[in-house]
Amino acid sequence: MKANMHKAVHHLLLGGALALGSTVAFASDAGVDRSGADAPLVLAQATAAQARPPSANSAANFPPLEAGVRRAAAEGPDALRRYVWRTRMIYNYYMPDFVAAE
Repeated sequence: MKANMHKAVHHLLLGGALALGSTVAFASDAGVDRSGADAPLVLAQATAAQARPPSANSAANFPPLEAGVRRAAAEGPDALRRYVWRTRMIYNYYMPDFVAAE
């Protein structure tokens, strides 16, 4: 039994050494040519026509912490009830605070 255990430990250590050696071999950049200039960096920018102000009921008007409960409230009362129940010990939300006034 002890011989098998020592053999297993030996194989485990050998496998770990091989894995470590392969990551070092792949991580080295000895073959990379750095003589040329890098490609220019291009950034995307939004134009004024694409940007629009948030509406009065937009999610931007609420704290980011409430994004999930606001999404559930938009889906309907059952989705809101399930979300409030599922996250009751985390957020301690009160369902009437998020129900749309009729």
